[in-house]
Amino acid sequence: MLTIYHHQDDKDVRAWKDRLDQLFVKYEFIEQENNEIPKLQDSDKQVNGKEAIDTYLDGLEQFVKGWYEDRCDKYDFEPER
Repeated sequence: MLTIYHHQDDKDVRAWKDRLDQLFVKYEFIEQENNEIPKLQDSDKQVNGKEAIDTYLDGLEQFVKGWYEDRCDKYDFEPER
């Protein structure tokens, strides 16, 4: 599960939630009073800061997009003769 730790006043949380909803991944947001720099934790991977979180989500979006583009049912393995 992907977890983002953030300060209560962080204005990027809504945009991150919207992006993650589009990816259909399990996630949670944890508000921390003393957390001035947001942190994303995904299994053993951790990134710190808004720019790093956006970059990580960009990569995740590319992975998911590629996953759906590479499905076998879109290829014609037996072309018409």
